[in-house]
Amino acid sequence: MYKFGILVLAAGRSSRFGSDKLLAKMPDGRPVIAHSLAPLQSIADTHGIELCVVTRADNSALINYLSEHKIRYTLCPDAHLGMGNSIAHGVKQNQSWHGWMITLADMPNLNSDVLDNLLTNIAENINSIVRPKLRAQDKSIPAHPVYFPQSYGFKLAKLSGDNGAKNIIQQQKWLEMIDSNCFIDVDTPEVLQQLHKQKERTV
Repeated sequence: MYKFGILVLAAGRSSRFGSDKLLAKMPDGRPVIAHSLAPLQSIADTHGIELCVVTRADNSALINYLSEHKIRYTLCPDAHLGMGNSIAHGVKQNQSWHGWMITLADMPNLNSDVLDNLLTNIAENINSIVRPKLRAQDKSIPAHPVYFPQSYGFKLAKLSGDNGAKNIIQQQKWLEMIDSNCFIDVDTPEVLQQLHKQKERTV
């Protein structure tokens, strides 16, 4: 397996949610971030891939959670300036990686099938950006995780602001996905409530 690393972005302030969404409880009582990290940790353990969470220095509750569960993290001093700053910090803290799979910490429905598909395509396109997209009603919706090869390290390390890595993504290997449910991100309490209702219907 090509030895890239997984960078999990968890430095936002959950302004739309109203409280720390990453520690909000899912139907099974575990927090959102536990569900988001579980499939990532599984492929990391299986394939010997490093994983690092990027968070803020003032988020003591999340830091305590990561420390308690022995999950490696790094503190981004300028995370308040935007996702681009978090990406840049994470890349600079992990310069030895041969590439970066960048994903979000608020995607509790992410599953191993998506990640296995992504890993296969990364192995076949190690020098290309690889990103899943949803095909829904004749529209293509970009999703996460996104893989960047090592050749993009310098540009990623220079990012800043709220646009993340959008400005450097030009050509990419797209993965067609139809299960939109696995790409849900918990931005508002209403989304979390929706996930609770979905769980209730399956019980």
